[in-house]
Amino acid sequence: MRKISCIALALAVFAVLAALAAWRIHKLGRRVIRVDVATVEKDIRDHISFGASRAEVESHLDKRGILHSYVEQSPIGPERSHEVMALIPDTSHTWLIRGDIQILFKFDDQNRLANFSVKEIFTGP
Repeated sequence: MRKISCIALALAVFAVLAALAAWRIHKLGRRVIRVDVATVEKDIRDHISFGASRAEVESHLDKRGILHSYVEQSPIGPERSHEVMALIPDTSHTWLIRGDIQILFKFDDQNRLANFSVKEIFTGP
């Protein structure tokens, strides 16, 4: 019985070590780009003017590899309609909390940029 317990303990330790190694390899393989809210906001102000078309805004985001999607009509209400929502993931992190930068571009009825906001959002336990 003691031999079986030792084998089970050894297998459990091996499984934990293998999971930690896989996690570390995954983290090392990811391309991490660290930016802050001020840098993102300055880049937008320098390259996109108010009144720009939705296509111009989306082109700017594509050039920078920023994930985005367009919401024409939101079920939340009209104040969240005509928006391009963009996300720069994993811009900061601690042991428990990850920070992402969220960018919201608000367009008028002619799909011209009316406003935008940039903020850091946090995900954690």
